[in-house]
Amino acid sequence: MHRRLAPWFGLFVLGLAASGLVGFGLEALTEPLIALGVGGLMIVGVLSILGGVRSSVSIGPYTVPWNTLLGGADGVLAVSIIASGLHTAIIVDGTAPLLFSVAAIIGGISLGWFGVQTARETRHVDLEATPSRRRLVGVFALAIGSIGIGLILAMVV
Repeated sequence: MHRRLAPWFGLFVLGLAASGLVGFGLEALTEPLIALGVGGLMIVGVLSILGGVRSSVSIGPYTVPWNTLLGGADGVLAVSIIASGLHTAIIVDGTAPLLFSVAAIIGGISLGWFGVQTARETRHVDLEATPSRRRLVGVFALAIGSIGIGLILAMVV
């Protein structure tokens, strides 16, 4: 994720967590997986906002750069997604939940890898302030394709 989009993503994720709490009430937090998911979303939101608006954050004697904050947000989100996928695979029977579980686990692993690469600021991720138009078109096409495949699978299953 580009740094300029991170604060908006963080606000979206915090809004998602808050709307879940408003919709289901605080009693939902008695379920450990729900509490883990909501807590994870709040951490992701805060890390994304901080990484997007600050160049670094000082925690005691350590200074954490923005890319490490964004990579950490991706890592926490990946763990939440993988935990949700594993929980669904173990608890729920059927083909559709199994497909969701496989997709969630694969997606979580991919997001975790991306988070580690972002935190390390490696050549595998594009952290340019202004990405090329060709790259933006490619990312947009991949996103639309992923959404389309997801919708098709949701209608078939």
